[in-house]
Order: sequence, then C-alpha cells, then structure tokens
Amino acid sequence: MERTDSRNKNTQYIGTTLLFIIAGGLIGTSTYIGFISQNTRTVIKAGMAIISLVAWFVLRRSERLQQFKQIAISFFAVSLGVLLAQFFGNIPLKLLGYSITTVQGVAIAKFGEALPIVLSILVVHFASGGDINGLFLGSGNLKFGLIAGIIGFSAFAGLGYFQAMDSGISGARVGTALPWILIFIFSNAFMEELWFRALFIKKLEPLVGTWTTLIITSLVFASVHISSTYVIDILIFLVELMALALLWGWLMRKSDSIWGSVMIHAGADVLVIMSFLAGANL
Repeated sequence: MERTDSRNKNTQYIGTTLLFIIAGGLIGTSTYIGFISQNTRTVIKAGMAIISLVAWFVLRRSERLQQFKQIAISFFAVSLGVLLAQFFGNIPLKLLGYSITTVQGVAIAKFGEALPIVLSILVVHFASGGDINGLFLGSGNLKFGLIAGIIGFSAFAGLGYFQAMDSGISGARVGTALPWILIFIFSNAFMEELWFRALFIKKLEPLVGTWTTLIITSLVFASVHISSTYVIDILIFLVELMALALLWGWLMRKSDSIWGSVMIHAGADVLVIMSFLAGANL
C-alpha cells in the first residue's frame, strides 16, 4: 500500500511538473517568440484557452482531482489574457498616436499589452473563488518585502544610470523620459510577476513542493525570453534571468506579497528600457 501511494505521488509530481512546463512554455512562446507566425500564435493561445477551460470543468467534477482545477483555470486566465492582448493590446498606442520607435510608444505599447493580461487574471481568479492572498496581493510581510524591493530597485536603477551615461544618454534626456520609463517598467514587472509567479506558486506548491515550484516557474519565465533582441549573449542572459526569477519567487513566497518582487523586477527592467532609449527618439 505504501509502495502504491509512493508511486502515485511520484506520478503526480512528474506529471504536474511536465504539464506545467509544457503548458506554460506554449503560452509564453506564443506571446514572446518572434519567429512564430501570427496565425500559429493565435491557434496556440485559443487552443490553450479552450483546453484549460474544458479541463477545469472536468476536474471540478472529480473529488480526487480537485487540487488540479485551480491550475487549469489559471492557465485559462493567462491564455485568455494573452489572446485579448494580441487583438486589443495596440488600441492605446493607436488612440494616442505614438510610434513604437519612440520611448513613449514603447511604454504605451507595454501598458496596452499588460492591461488585458492583468485584467483577465484578476477577473478569472476572483470569479473562480480565489482571494487576494492567493495572488500574493495582500500585505503579507510588507515591511520585509518593501525593504528588499527598495534595495533591489535602487541597485538596478543605479546600474541603469551608469548604463545610460556609458551610452551617451544625458541626465536631462533620462529626466524627460522618466514618466515613460516608469510606465514601461512597472507595467511589465507587475504583469510578469502576476502571470509567471503569483498566479501559480500557491497552487503548485502542495503538488510538487516549494523548490520545484520555484524552479519550474523560473524555467518557464526564462525560456520564453529566448528570442530577446536587446542582449549581446543570449545564453548568459537566460542564466541571469533564471537566477533573478528564482530570487523573485523566493521573495514573493518569503514575504507572502508580490510587491517586493515587482519592485526588483521593475528595477531590472530599467536596464532594458535604457538599451532602447540609447537608440530611440523622444
């Protein structure tokens, strides 16, 4: 009997881990990987939304599989969000008339992408019975999270400042672009922390354990950035992303709050937007 229980737990562990990596990778690559055609992206996103919603309906009817239903509905929330972002994410950019070659345009485009994804996650999560703590949106150990967040943000912002100086970007130019920089980094940081970590950590942890949860969520997050064009060495970049993602996941869980991770993530994104600012128009 014990051997059977152990075998079932191992099967559950392996199956959950592989399914999360595959499903998370499919949704992420259909959103971020540039060499996949638009039609293929649409099919993947719509297909994942349909499959995960059907899975949720099936799982909620099974008492034995109840623990998996929240993972299924979470994948539906993300799939729906990225699908809506594909069709409606450019609306703010078009309404305001900015070009994607400007800092303003990049910031508004990122906000337009993030908004439907964040709204989809929040609406589906709460509609399916979730609460704010399930997404790490409560206060948690706010003091610890904010202290870590402020330190991390300040360190990355400092690196971003020196990067700007090395690239010949004046302090005045950074000051002019600052509102748009803040829109970009916090839109992206909140969206990605909510999507890749906050939505799944508490649902996966009882099934595969703490460190496996942090590793597989970090692996999916890092892997979907494989086609990033703003880095020199993609392999080093992916290793750095993996390390940062583990840090953000650990901090989120340790503080029971998303906010410290969002702040450090936003700080790291300063380096990304500074790379763009070096060649962009204001």
